[in-house]
This record gives sequence, structure tokens and C-alpha cells, in this order.
Amino acid sequence: MNWGHKILIVYATFIIAMLGMVYVASKQTNEMQDENYYVKELKYQDVIDGKNNLTALTDKVSVVDSDGLVKIKIPVETASEITDGTIYFMRPSDESKDVHLKLLTNTNGEQFISKTKFVKGLYTIQLSWQNKSKKYFSEQTIHIQ
Repeated sequence: MNWGHKILIVYATFIIAMLGMVYVASKQTNEMQDENYYVKELKYQDVIDGKNNLTALTDKVSVVDSDGLVKIKIPVETASEITDGTIYFMRPSDESKDVHLKLLTNTNGEQFISKTKFVKGLYTIQLSWQNKSKKYFSEQTIHIQ
């Protein structure tokens, strides 16, 4: 085999590899993580205030994946008089698997959620609630088994 054939093989391999990458790239989805990002960006000061209010507390928010349940625990001092609260389980890889729930804690600040609502994988959990006039916000990631 002479050097001309070798150059032809290299060029052909390069062209086939490029066409393969174009095919794979065309099959990827380009969905945004949040369609209303601009509106939410304008309200981001509430999130900053909520995070600051949460860091001022002695207890912290915990999210634990246990036997058949996801256990959410918020500080007891804020759980007594929640006027409004939401839990948003955001699946970064697929928006259709997101879960929105109302925050309804018991007297210990705990809420238990059945894992049947979820698909196994990574979720970003955004907790927001209001106790009297103070807003609180927490964001964590969890891998649900």
C-alpha cells in the first residue's frame, strides 16, 4: 500500500467521524432548565433574602432518602406557623419528571414523601416557605435510589 492510499484512508476516516458526531449532536435535546428564567431572575432578591434568613437559624434543612420515603426536615422554629410553602423537585435531565408539592410539615418540622412519585436519579430540591412575614429558601441536591 502506497502513501496515497494511506492519506485517502485518513481523510475518509475523518469524514466518517465528523458525520457521526453531527448525527449524535442532532439527536441531543436543548431544553432550558426553566422557561421563565427572566421573570424569576427579577424576583431573585426574595431567594437571597430567604437564604440569609435560613442561615441565621441554628437548625438547618435536611433532605434524606430512606426506605421508600424522602424525609424533609426544616427548622422547628419556622415550622409552627407556615403561611405558604412549596417543594420543587427539579430533575435537571428531564423537565417532565419534575415534582411540585405543597410544604405540609408536622409539629417537628418533618414531611415524608413517598418515593413512588419519583424516577430514580438526581434531583435538585428547592424548598421555599414563609413563616409570618419572613421568607425562607433552601436548595439541595439528592440522588433518589
